[in-house]
Amino acid sequence: MSSEIKIKNVLCFGLFLVFIMLVIDDLMKSCDIEVHYKIKKCFDKIHQAQTIAPERLYINAWRSAKLEYSDPTMNHQDWNRWRMRYHGKIKNMDDANVAICTMLSSLNDVYTRFLQSNNYKRQKVILESKITGLGLNFNKSDDGIIVNKILRNSPAETEELMPGDKIIKINDKYVVLMSDDEIQSYIEAQNGEEVTLIIKRGWKILKKKLNAKEVPIDTMEYKITKDNIGIIRLRTIMGEKALDDFKSILDKTNETKGIIIDLRNDYGGIMANAVQMADEMFINGCIVNIQSRGKIKYRVFSDENAKFLPKPVVILVNNKTASAAEILAGAIKYNLGAVIMGENTYGKNSIQHIIPLANKTGLIITSEKYILPDGQDIHNKGITPDYVYNDLKWTKKNDELMQKAEKLINEKVKNTK
Repeated sequence: MSSEIKIKNVLCFGLFLVFIMLVIDDLMKSCDIEVHYKIKKCFDKIHQAQTIAPERLYINAWRSAKLEYSDPTMNHQDWNRWRMRYHGKIKNMDDANVAICTMLSSLNDVYTRFLQSNNYKRQKVILESKITGLGLNFNKSDDGIIVNKILRNSPAETEELMPGDKIIKINDKYVVLMSDDEIQSYIEAQNGEEVTLIIKRGWKILKKKLNAKEVPIDTMEYKITKDNIGIIRLRTIMGEKALDDFKSILDKTNETKGIIIDLRNDYGGIMANAVQMADEMFINGCIVNIQSRGKIKYRVFSDENAKFLPKPVVILVNNKTASAAEILAGAIKYNLGAVIMGENTYGKNSIQHIIPLANKTGLIITSEKYILPDGQDIHNKGITPDYVYNDLKWTKKNDELMQKAEKLINEKVKNTK
């Protein structure tokens, strides 16, 4: 039988940690988000301080998956056969890594994976929405790495790096001779560390010296147009400050005649953030249904504290709008009658939790799934917009979908007068 619960009881659905599984599970579902992060950080320190035998690490990973994975059939296999599969064969951490990854791959779930030490650190960086390093993202090429994004207020921006720059040497060492982890260690250099890059830009060879620092990741921004339409751009629903930022922006745009929420290229983030953002916009409405091990476990409802003034709402999406962003779009459409415009969304309805393990490792595991308030299961299908527009121009100077959204709001406002 499903349960109907208010938002305040599920603030920790996004990512919670498992510690003494059955006890902490209940605690996390009732704590507030601030306490959630304090508990998470506390347990992170405990688990990172532990060192156990590699074979014991494998058994712990096997047990965590068995207890937490959303599909009770474990992809229609006998999970117990994995318990002793590598008995006596795991001698070091490399063996453990291979064994755990092989075991998890049998689930055929790209979102469930093993976090080795460096990846576990990076996942925490994503959760906190800030990084320490040079402030750039890159793709590998045959003879170096190619910059594809520069973060604002970063050392890379200060030194005027550009997307498309090819980094061929780091600290006098050719990139092609470096491992992935070595490259990443320079990109994520410690605060104050100097990193020298040799860059190829077209026919030019440039030398750049960057001093690494902590770089906050912008999660959202807003503006109010000349004709009084509020535009809220959500880049991600990650970060401990995302909800506070969203509340502040809603306050600043609340007197507008309409709101456009731009979720294009928003890959999602922490589910709890999406749920709480929706809670700020409507009263006593169903935000999302949570399905665990094949059954609807919770129906999450908003509280009675929304201050959002009724007005036309348009949500912009594309094929990279995913996960928590899809939850937010579906909830606002269902409860406020928002119009969705753009491309079909990505279609990711699984919820992952981080489970810390010993030896500075962890698991990201699919533990639950969500169903939209109207009963839609969007897995591999996505949300179909009310107005489908594909291949429209989207540049800083010419955003055709945004123009259509503004036109629609003006028409709605005009028709209600």
